[in-house]
Amino acid sequence: MDTFNKINKILLDSENPSIEIEKLMKEEYYNNSIFEILTKLKDIPQDKKFHPEGNVWNHTKMVIDFAAKVRNYSNNKEMFMWSALFHDIGKITTTKFIKGRYRSYNHDTEGEKISYNLLKEYISDKEAINISETIKFHMHHIYILKDLPFSDISNLTKSNNYNDIILLFICDKLGRGKQNKEDKIRVLNEVKVILDKLERENSNINNDIKLKIEEIKNIIIK
Repeated sequence: MDTFNKINKILLDSENPSIEIEKLMKEEYYNNSIFEILTKLKDIPQDKKFHPEGNVWNHTKMVIDFAAKVRNYSNNKEMFMWSALFHDIGKITTTKFIKGRYRSYNHDTEGEKISYNLLKEYISDKEAINISETIKFHMHHIYILKDLPFSDISNLTKSNNYNDIILLFICDKLGRGKQNKEDKIRVLNEVKVILDKLERENSNINNDIKLKIEEIKNIIIK
């Protein structure tokens, strides 16, 4: 089984994919594959204020473990889990230390390109586009919540990947260190605020995802 299929099986079947992928990273065949790019995330620092868990790989591991808990709510489990795994891959080329902080401007659009170019060698072009589009939109939870000018709400609400983009919002925000029950509740409430804002663009888009979020709440808040 090649490296892609090994990772794919882990993402679809494991309850804690981060543990299995860490084991995989010690194998020679992994380090000789193009997926070795994931190892580079261990060398990318993040601002401790927003990411007390440390480097980008630590964050990614937490995100994919949360994604595994909610993947049954996705429209396509395979594409959703790959989106979670690659969502911050763009930080490899964009992270810089600016004015006393690590910043990764445009890592969402850079990640869109990197993930598409890598994954199109293993899956259909349509699937690679869907994954890369989900990655492109993953920062919109900040853009929309804070009414920043970088958002593309019109195309987000029209996306066939809308459901899984919203799920990735949740996993990305929860995949951080030192979060308690109140923090998790706050994250879900923020997502509801985002959904309300998106409904101004399209009043019919959130019926299903709102029901899913109520069920997800019971999974992640214990």
